[in-house]
Amino acid sequence: MRYLKLYFTYAKLSLMSKLSYKSNTIIGIIAFLFTEITSILTLFLIVSQVPSLDGWNMYEIGLLYGITNLAIGLDHLFTDKLWSVAYFEVRNGTMDSFFLRPLPVLFQTIACEIQLEAFGEILTAIFMIIFCSINLNLAVSFGNVLLLVIGIICASLLITSFKIIIAGLAFVFKRTGAYLQIVYNFAMYSKYPLSIFPKIIRFIFSFIIPLGLCIYYPVSNILNPSLNPYLLSILIVAITAIMLFLSIFIWTKCAKRYESTGS
Repeated sequence: MRYLKLYFTYAKLSLMSKLSYKSNTIIGIIAFLFTEITSILTLFLIVSQVPSLDGWNMYEIGLLYGITNLAIGLDHLFTDKLWSVAYFEVRNGTMDSFFLRPLPVLFQTIACEIQLEAFGEILTAIFMIIFCSINLNLAVSFGNVLLLVIGIICASLLITSFKIIIAGLAFVFKRTGAYLQIVYNFAMYSKYPLSIFPKIIRFIFSFIIPLGLCIYYPVSNILNPSLNPYLLSILIVAITAIMLFLSIFIWTKCAKRYESTGS
């Protein structure tokens, strides 16, 4: 309860800071909104030129795309500060204040910033999910809905886990933003059906960067039920828990190597 109260205190301060410049915040949200709309329109224009993509029609790909974007947007909303750590904070020595406070550094890093621009991603993702769902004959059941919700949450936590790992490595190497960008760009391929990729890419997205496990298989199961949603949910939660534990462990070990560079 103490950490929950502290988190809301940090979040409140972040929101007050963001909303003190309302115009910048609104412009940022609108910019992300238009960026996502442009990406969606481009996707539909490309996919509309072919009858199907390995059996996936335009609305099925749109549903997968929207659900992936929702997971990415949730991560963006709550953990955007990790990008700054990977790129600048460690190298500039500005992490000192976090280490001087009697609170876990990772908790402070995540809690200190709420990125309102992420609402641009989240709103377009929700619209796309609703729009594509209306145009599809979905096999809706409690198990599949539960699986999808768990998949979205766990996919967002997996993205956060990889950000924690690479941002944590910045305590050792001073700057790891470029590596984080590479992993993030690679993860964007999870917006598309895994079945269109070579086996090695499918393996990576299923077991190494398991975003495909969290998103592709739940969506595929709603479109064409073939897996036990409860067993798949347990597997997704277990893998996500392992990745979270590993990311916190790596962050903690690397944080012990932190040196205030001041340059």
